[in-house]
Amino acid sequence: MKKIYTIIYFSITAILLICVFIKPTQAQQVPLLDQYYINPTVYNPAATGANRLFNAYLLRNQKFADFDGGQVTHVFTADAAIKEAKYGLGFNLVNDNVGIFDNTQALLSYSYRIVLTKDHFLRLGLSAGVSDFRVNMNDLRANPDDSYLVNTDFKNTEFMANMGLYYTYKNIIAGLTIPQLLNNSVSKTDNGSKSSYNLIRHAMLTGGYKIKIPRIRHLSITPYVMMRYADSSPVQFDVNVIANLAEKAWFALNYRDDFSVGLNLGVNVLKNFVIGYSYDIGIQKTGRYSSNNHEFLIGYRINAKKKREPERILDNDVSTLKTLLAEKYKKIDRLRHELEQMEKNDKLSDEDRDGIPDERDDCPKTPPFYIVDENGCPVDSDQDGVVDSEDFCPETPGIPANNGCPEQKEERIEMEERLENIYFAFGKYELTEYSRRKLETVIRMMVGNESYILKMHGHTDDIGSDKSNIELAYKRLTTVKNYLVLNNVPDNRIIIIPHGERNPVVVNKDNQSRANNRRVTFEIYSYQ
Repeated sequence: MKKIYTIIYFSITAILLICVFIKPTQAQQVPLLDQYYINPTVYNPAATGANRLFNAYLLRNQKFADFDGGQVTHVFTADAAIKEAKYGLGFNLVNDNVGIFDNTQALLSYSYRIVLTKDHFLRLGLSAGVSDFRVNMNDLRANPDDSYLVNTDFKNTEFMANMGLYYTYKNIIAGLTIPQLLNNSVSKTDNGSKSSYNLIRHAMLTGGYKIKIPRIRHLSITPYVMMRYADSSPVQFDVNVIANLAEKAWFALNYRDDFSVGLNLGVNVLKNFVIGYSYDIGIQKTGRYSSNNHEFLIGYRINAKKKREPERILDNDVSTLKTLLAEKYKKIDRLRHELEQMEKNDKLSDEDRDGIPDERDDCPKTPPFYIVDENGCPVDSDQDGVVDSEDFCPETPGIPANNGCPEQKEERIEMEERLENIYFAFGKYELTEYSRRKLETVIRMMVGNESYILKMHGHTDDIGSDKSNIELAYKRLTTVKNYLVLNNVPDNRIIIIPHGERNPVVVNKDNQSRANNRRVTFEIYSYQ
């Protein structure tokens, strides 16, 4: 059997030598690989960066394994998307060895994406580099005196380029690749005999359509076709049917016209790694000698972002985004108008803004911050003649001269720790986080001393009417008081006094001075 293999090997080698050295070679020269639908950049430079990931793949393809010195192809590719896949950069390193023939290519690739219309994308790609072609006659086991053999080693390095197109629309993929675009001629003259080898321009057309299976969750079937053409060679085509489950594993059946049938298995492991294996069975007459055809693939893929995002609407359709924003602004304007109208209606029906409609309000001129009863009149809980909203002691009868509190001897307590003022933004009465931290000192003193009475004075700047500023000062005092009560300071030990704009700490002349006047100040007293 080994003798038969040797005879076949010598026959094939002789034919190849005649093709190379007698006349220029005109045949399929691009290696036949199996798993190009997993890594399309192996053929097409326009696919560089198309999946918006960083990809690195290592592939080994071995054909005619039962022949001594069969074809072995090694491929390494790396590519990445730039600026949300608008551009792509990549690198391909290929070594193709067939017996005494060895061809090594190193190429840099670049792609550019064109947005045709919504969801329609066309990528243009170009790769360029060097091709090093060698014939190692020392590896040939034949009669060295054979007059038909050229015994001199042959090597040549040439510049080469490939170009491609890559089109996607939702579940459709189509590509066109033209390898060996420059159609270089590698030649050598030895003892008057000219030898030549042409890097023939090829054309490779690919297409696939992903079909989701509705009855089986996460399962899709993709028919994928490739057609190859080279000058003076018949058109060859591949048909692949790929089943993909949740982007975690795939299974494929392959048919290569008048050459082989095969199957392909692959899985995604450890989140970012891809492993694939393809096995072909030859269907030519030499199939029984070349049935062990294998291809191994390992890859690494990683997202450029933490979360992979679809094409943003800004990239797809700017006019759609403008339309959506315009509709949102219309809704906002309509709501603003409705709120203004509601506020206007409320003011008309409740002039003193105490929550009681004017038609039921017995006291329609009550200040807006007063506590009123169901008839709209001020409440005087302790019946001492001082309404609760002005009564510093609303639950204890007192005298008007003492702001509604019983006549007591008042003594202000000087604190060792300074009680810092609380400041507010213009027209606002909400507490900031910084103000809450400053109130911790007040809370600690009041909770630790049950005899202390806290007086709080509310001030505003001079913008607005005196009435509105009194109301704003009252709201600010109420906000601070509610926060103190929530932090265990008893309500009946807090006195609030709204001054409005009447007692500025500095003259209101600019933004800084007005900001200093928008304040709540604190005093602590004891009463005997």
